[in-house]
Amino acid sequence: MANTHLTDIRIDSSSPASHMGGDGWRPADGAESNEINQLQGERISDVAIGEIQGSAIKDKEEVSLPLWLSKITEENTESENNRTEEPCIPKVPVNLKKINEECYSPLAVSIGPHHYSDREAKLKQVERLKVPMMLKFVNNGGTKIKDFYLEVKEVLQNARGCYCKSLTEHFNDEEFNKMMFIDGCFILQFMHCLNGENEELKMSDQQIFHVKRDLLLLENQLPFAVLHSLRTKRYGDNLSDSNEIINNFISLHIRSSSKPIPKWIRVALTALGLVMTPIILPLYFVIACCCVCLWYCLRNHWATHLLREQSVSLDWSPPPPREEKSGTRDDEPQPAHPPPTRKEKSGKTDDERLPAHLLELLYYKSMYHYSKSNHKKAAKGSRGHCLYYSAKSLKKVGILFWPRWTGAITDVKFKSSIFSGTLKVPPIIIDESTKSLFLNLVAYETSAALDQLWVSSYICFMDSLIDDAKDVKELRSNGIIINYLGADQKVANLFNDMGKSMTHDTAAYNDIKIKINKQCESTVKRWVYEWKVTYFSNPWTIITVLAASFGLALTATQTYYTRYPPM
Repeated sequence: MANTHLTDIRIDSSSPASHMGGDGWRPADGAESNEINQLQGERISDVAIGEIQGSAIKDKEEVSLPLWLSKITEENTESENNRTEEPCIPKVPVNLKKINEECYSPLAVSIGPHHYSDREAKLKQVERLKVPMMLKFVNNGGTKIKDFYLEVKEVLQNARGCYCKSLTEHFNDEEFNKMMFIDGCFILQFMHCLNGENEELKMSDQQIFHVKRDLLLLENQLPFAVLHSLRTKRYGDNLSDSNEIINNFISLHIRSSSKPIPKWIRVALTALGLVMTPIILPLYFVIACCCVCLWYCLRNHWATHLLREQSVSLDWSPPPPREEKSGTRDDEPQPAHPPPTRKEKSGKTDDERLPAHLLELLYYKSMYHYSKSNHKKAAKGSRGHCLYYSAKSLKKVGILFWPRWTGAITDVKFKSSIFSGTLKVPPIIIDESTKSLFLNLVAYETSAALDQLWVSSYICFMDSLIDDAKDVKELRSNGIIINYLGADQKVANLFNDMGKSMTHDTAAYNDIKIKINKQCESTVKRWVYEWKVTYFSNPWTIITVLAASFGLALTATQTYYTRYPPM
């Protein structure tokens, strides 16, 4: 701060504190002189304070923010002002794509702008089929193609905001609308043909398999709003047929949709048929006549009425967005939920909500499951978060594997008994597209920033159960893994490779892992299981044990009566 000297301050000659005469300066007398001195002191003090304050303000103005800090502040303010909503069909995160890039790229068909450049190269064969399939889809609806297009044009234009701007800026409105319209009609017509008319596809089996895989890649998605507008125009207000077609397409992936009949039931039914055939043979004619009459009635009246009343939905139930509740602990697990891009802004109910795309629909139909018991935190000193034993090791301690028939493959349950335990895992189909599908679901979880990473956690859980082909054989023999991939070692390598770079939710399956680890660490339960396997594994050992026990009882009885004969 600059120093201010009182000697540098001068008093204006016009001030009443000084008196000027014709001859120059003359001092004042007595009381007048004291008053003048007092006024001079006050004026000097005010002027000095004013100059000091002015100097301080000047110094503050001279001290400015560093250039780097000022630049950061300006960039942050600008980014907040220009912040836009994340696209619902984003790119695959770079850290995931660089590991398994081939799993995120289409093999047969390109949908949307992400892989548009490949349409005239490696994806040329299926690309030529899009226009004929589009025309077939529109003509089946009984509407002129011009009217059909005009009805959905606005939705096609709005779909531009579902992609990154860097992808869509190369398309004008007409080109973008053309891409959305043809791709959307192709997807719906492909599903329609796949539902029962494969001969109309004019594709080889390998092409059909690859198209099914490609339609569930994250970067190969079409906004579901586009598909919904097209199918509404095609099928009208009653979308039950379209919903059933989409549900059937989704059910082809990952889950085993049908529960197999146990072997003992098949044997029992066969034996019953052989025994009862001679008895019911005379009744066959009467039963056949009744069936024909019943079929005729259903076809002509009742079936029509029932079909009108029947309503098939997409059957997807994403959880509602998280709501802040008073008294809720910060560490209490909350359900995963889709990014707030639909319900909060549209105000629609759960029944009216639409998924962002087909991959999200698959996620919430087949993968999502929430249970507080599966998110129990590990106590201090307990072995939680990790599963330390493979399937064959769990079998050695008395843990059995049963298929669990439920809606989501992530819905795993464990039940412990006195001497053994049961791990129930939903059956899963493993084929050549499984790895690509799982990794794209992981990419969706990552890009959507979900609270709980169900797919990643499921992959890590299965990886902990599977070390080699023997573990796969154990799960396959119990109906948990349905292997269409080939050798069991290939399935083991599949989960081991995916599990290497996977980041999982430490709370997922934590309660199950704690119970399994506790079961494996119990010496008594391990001894009981070894005793059961040794002496009760087959009928012959059971007979041997019973015979030995009976002989031992007779020997003990004989010894007793020899020592204490009856009186």
